Amino acid sequence: MNGKLLISKFRVMRNMMLKRPILAIFDVTKLCNQRCPMCNIWKTKSEDMSLENIERKAKELKKFGIGYVFLQGGDPLVRKDIIDIVDVFLKNGIRPTIITNGILLNPKTAEEIAKRECNLAISIDSLIPERYALLRGTDTLRRVQRNIAAIDDLKGKHKGNWSITTTVTKMTELKDVQAIRKYAYRHGFMYAIRPYITVSGTAGKKDEKLVYDYRDVLNIFEYMLRKARKENLFAALIYEEHINYIMGKDMPECDAMNYSFLMKETGEIAPCIEFPDKKIDLKKFGKEKKKYKKMLHQCNCTTPCFYNDAREIGYLWRKKWKILFHFPDLVRQMRRYGNFF
Repeated sequence: MNGKLLISKFRVMRNMMLKRPILAIFDVTKLCNQRCPMCNIWKTKSEDMSLENIERKAKELKKFGIGYVFLQGGDPLVRKDIIDIVDVFLKNGIRPTIITNGILLNPKTAEEIAKRECNLAISIDSLIPERYALLRGTDTLRRVQRNIAAIDDLKGKHKGNWSITTTVTKMTELKDVQAIRKYAYRHGFMYAIRPYITVSGTAGKKDEKLVYDYRDVLNIFEYMLRKARKENLFAALIYEEHINYIMGKDMPECDAMNYSFLMKETGEIAPCIEFPDKKIDLKKFGKEKKKYKKMLHQCNCTTPCFYNDAREIGYLWRKKWKILFHFPDLVRQMRRYGNFF
């Protein structure tokens, strides 16, 4: 590990200890080729940063102590320079995760991602074409499946963690989740589920056809919890908290401004995806955190969410002693199932 990378890792650990963000959620573009009824993030116009400006922002994030970035949208593969964007963050010691619907994932792009320490997450909410079309707004399941089949030769060769993810809604059935999980493993991907979320409507759009009572989906989360306890302790801890969330139990403190924040397509920084219009100056972060503390606390109490950037880092950090206690099990799981960090 070179000196620059060591400094970067030190900054990340320092931020963790001080409850400062280590993860940036970067809306690379607002443009998207799907129209999911659960999403309000996509737009028909997008003021995307140039690669030069992204490089400037990446240097700022590195200096601040950011160690991870989610490249999302819209769909990040809409950008022709997505691999160059990945390289910008890697050069600055920041590990990227591309979150995509997979429509534009061709073998050339996949091969370039596989060469790099870059995670890849593909969203597939059903393997039933008609249901997929309803949930994603486009009848493109077969195309996504062809794209995944076309990169089968990369199975086990990618440096990053590749996964398929499903958003669980009222339409979701256990047998569909089981089928997607088998499909993911067959093609060399890990598999995870997430709860459908709607708060203010800023990021997650409320659709009555998708809104569930916890009893509608509890069996799905319990199934994934049982599997995760054998395969992935980190995921098991998260699924335990998912179950608390869908059952309406009190949520712990939100990660927004503690361990994560949003970087918009323009480069502006905001507390989270639910408050994109609240601006943050990283040079005055301590004051900004105090300014938004009450707002974020009220949001967490009245309309708690379970976006990845809102819960997972802080929750796992609070469970660090349990994780350390089970460290030998984690090592065995990683040897058998792969790197899920």
